[in-house]
Amino acid sequence: MSTMNELMQKHFKIWSETDHERRRMAIDEIYSENCHVYDPSYANVFVGRDALMTLIDEVQGKFPGFVFTIIPGSLDEHHGHVRISWYYGSTDKPQSFTGQEFMIVENGSIHSVTVFFDAPAE
Repeated sequence: MSTMNELMQKHFKIWSETDHERRRMAIDEIYSENCHVYDPSYANVFVGRDALMTLIDEVQGKFPGFVFTIIPGSLDEHHGHVRISWYYGSTDKPQSFTGQEFMIVENGSIHSVTVFFDAPAE
């Protein structure tokens, strides 16, 4: 079983992965079948692995070439609940966006992700 740090590394790598086949295989590995993603940019909750693929495709379409980077030292977890902070941006401006995610991990799989954005970087 992966450590929580390894699971978070895989989570953010998935969001930056542009190869659909590799991304789908990774999603199937670390997300529960009926995972939930709560993103403040959308009115509806994304439920399931297919919906997660759709959401990632949409985000990557809006921000081509952007990648997520975990802010060092930001991982905090207990009782299967995780809090982690991140940067999202291009190689020119890797901190274009910052935010936090709160997750519930059950039996080594991500069951829910709740996204919060900080104010845009100036």
